[in-house]
Amino acid sequence: RYRILGEIGRGAMGVVYRAEDPAIGRIVAIKTIRLSDAASEQERVFLRDRLFREARSAGILSHPGIVTIYDITQSEHVACVVMEDVEGTTLYDRMTDGPLESTEVLSILEQTAAALDYAHGKGVLHRDIKPANLMVTTDNITKVMDFGIARIASQKTATTSMVLGTPS
Repeated sequence: RYRILGEIGRGAMGVVYRAEDPAIGRIVAIKTIRLSDAASEQERVFLRDRLFREARSAGILSHPGIVTIYDITQSEHVACVVMEDVEGTTLYDRMTDGPLESTEVLSILEQTAAALDYAHGKGVLHRDIKPANLMVTTDNITKVMDFGIARIASQKTATTSMVLGTPS
């Protein structure tokens, strides 16, 4: 359904592509996980469920500081989340370019706090906020992304001994 325009990036779990939705002419980002690369059926289910949990968690949110989710889809070998294409860089990449101005840091913190406050108000806990999960747009708008281990407050919590997020 989508026309792939190019690769945006690669991560531990998959590839993100820039694409066009030809039905409405919207440019989107498509986060994919190749399920066929999983070592077992249990791992395939875990990867798919994590991706779809991200889509459901972020999909119930509508805030300018949170990346918008448009669609989820799965074929036999690939699971995908279709989301807003954000022009910019991660805070992690911006930090590696050198020190940030204090006004920029305060703006990023304020915008991130507002987005998380909104999400928490809707019962969604991100649980993995870090510079790599914050996009700073070309207009200096900060957007929270990657709700892969988020929890919706009405859901049961993970086992207390389970490590989630980015421990390092």
